[in-house]
Amino acid sequence: MELGDLITIDLIEFNVFASTKEEVLRKVATHLYKAGRVSDEEAYFQALVNRENATTTGFGKGIAIPHANIEEVTLPTISVLKLNTPVEWDSLDDKPVNIVIALAVPSKAKGTIHLQLLAKLSEELMEDEFVEKLHKANSKDEIYQYITNVFHKE
Repeated sequence: MELGDLITIDLIEFNVFASTKEEVLRKVATHLYKAGRVSDEEAYFQALVNRENATTTGFGKGIAIPHANIEEVTLPTISVLKLNTPVEWDSLDDKPVNIVIALAVPSKAKGTIHLQLLAKLSEELMEDEFVEKLHKANSKDEIYQYITNVFHKE
């Protein structure tokens, strides 16, 4: 998996305005559609909603990892949205979310890349220092560096 293909500066957004989880998911879908990472915005949005309806992706510590693996995903993608104000997410710790790390994976890669991405991110999010860095980040470049460093660790 080539990291440069997973995330770019353009896939990171700051000060995103949304008041509900569904609005955030809509913004993720729109963002990835405009970036050419999904061929069908509505299909990706619906897949994100369906995933949330099955089990929350609210990881805790103010972070959610919504994800979907559908054939309309053109490239495996990580996108990060930093919300202007926290949004209720039914997180595991019952706290609202203000950082969304969204994953989009083509259905043909769901058993490999999808699980690898989730595992690596989840492992890193257990570390308070990493979570604190994400929350304190003031630029797309900082977020980009923190996320890419996760995948350079061995």
